[in-house]
Amino acid sequence: MKMYTTLTADIFMFLVHCLQRFDLTYYNDWTPLSLSLPDQLLMTLMKLTMNAKDADLALRFRVSRACVSNVINTLICALYELLYEGVMAKCFPSQKKCEGSMPQSFSEFHGVRASIDAVEITQDIPRKMDDQARTYSSYKSRHTVKAVTAVAPNGALTYSSLLYPGSTSDVAIVRHSKMLEMFVAGDLILADKGFTIHDQLPAGVQLNLPPFLTGKKQFTAQEAKMSYKIARARIHVERANERIKNFDILRHIPAAYRPVSTKIFRVCCCLVNLQSPLLKEIADIQ
Repeated sequence: MKMYTTLTADIFMFLVHCLQRFDLTYYNDWTPLSLSLPDQLLMTLMKLTMNAKDADLALRFRVSRACVSNVINTLICALYELLYEGVMAKCFPSQKKCEGSMPQSFSEFHGVRASIDAVEITQDIPRKMDDQARTYSSYKSRHTVKAVTAVAPNGALTYSSLLYPGSTSDVAIVRHSKMLEMFVAGDLILADKGFTIHDQLPAGVQLNLPPFLTGKKQFTAQEAKMSYKIARARIHVERANERIKNFDILRHIPAAYRPVSTKIFRVCCCLVNLQSPLLKEIADIQ
């Protein structure tokens, strides 16, 4: 079960029961009667986890490729409404809630509410020249899309932006997504050096970045110590983002699923939160 879905059997059946409460409107306006809902969910999760080709899934489940496309597009939208719009988009944890599950590595960062980082995903080259220029990432030397995620101190993903063209800067994504509106006075945000967003911060919100080597050959002892502390705390956001990228469909988004790429990304973020906790401290508490 974990190999094909990244979830335990109990969590899988929980999602099935949640989906059974909805009257699904299928993508192609016809209901696949030959597949049970658990099989439809399994097929969708196999697409996300393994990025199996539609023809392969059609053979495994003994249905047509049209049926595979119909099911996957429908279930991705259903999971998006259930997990992202129904939970993640409405439940950005407060500073007080974060303090209740604060790991030891964050002990010196009082008031921290989230660590933010960017995730970049390759995709097929767009047909239009203008789109090609926007999606080409000089960092990856590929055509990509990019999102900014936020991770709570306990390792849970709490926010995901839309997917933006790969040439978009981290600062521009933060500005356009208006994600900083979720923070309030007294909150602290940890980020890497690419997030020079001090001018965007709401009143009373602080940003902690690693020190910059501006005209110096090396850091002072105090700066080196601070860099280590920030890196030690921010490793959790990098581990969370690595779990997102473990979904093979996000290693390279197929052109056929580009219209629902943001929903795919956000669903994968939500599925990461349904996996075992990232931190042993949090797992021991549970």
